[in-house]
Amino acid sequence: MGYSWDFQTVWEYRQVFVRGAIITTQLTFWATIIGTGLGLLLGLMRRSENAALRYPAAVYIESFRATPILVQLVWIYYSMPILTGLQLGNITSCAIGLGLHCSAYIAEIFRAGVNSIDKGQWDAARAIGMGYSQMLRRIILPQAIRRMIPPFINEFATLIKLTTLGSVLAVNELLHEAENLINNTYRPLEIYTAVAVAFAIMIYPFIYASQRLERHWKVRS
Repeated sequence: MGYSWDFQTVWEYRQVFVRGAIITTQLTFWATIIGTGLGLLLGLMRRSENAALRYPAAVYIESFRATPILVQLVWIYYSMPILTGLQLGNITSCAIGLGLHCSAYIAEIFRAGVNSIDKGQWDAARAIGMGYSQMLRRIILPQAIRRMIPPFINEFATLIKLTTLGSVLAVNELLHEAENLINNTYRPLEIYTAVAVAFAIMIYPFIYASQRLERHWKVRS
């Protein structure tokens, strides 16, 4: 017996999807701000010649990369208040958790981009008397940023997908709203299909932009 599709339910409850998409966008925005700022700082620390900066950054990065993000989110929401007495809301906890997780990967993207610059560029900058910060600002970063932007965009696209884990903390992002709707309408196929299409619409432009940038810079190089 064939399944009878009915997307009228999706249209009738379109405001639910819009509401969930707004929360997803907000989570992505704040997690990106946290992840980018902290990730760039960690990337600089990881490259530092000072062991007091380098080793803590390495421990942080590898710890967040080696543990599941779901565990990190649950720990921040449930365990951190026990240790600190600070109770964060579910949306705040989710945004912070996603940002901290993202920062570890952005730090590695930053480090890999800087390390990809030929050693001769560093030597030439030192030869004309530049300090480390001057070398980064004037010589290294302008070249490295071109190589970092595509993986940055890919990480941003991944972050959008990771917002679905907010449903574990009862954050009313797109997937959680969809699951609540399924419980009321009993139309899981249509609703999950609509969620998949919604995420594809949000994410594909960034993937496309990353691919275009890579092709553009490959041609120019």
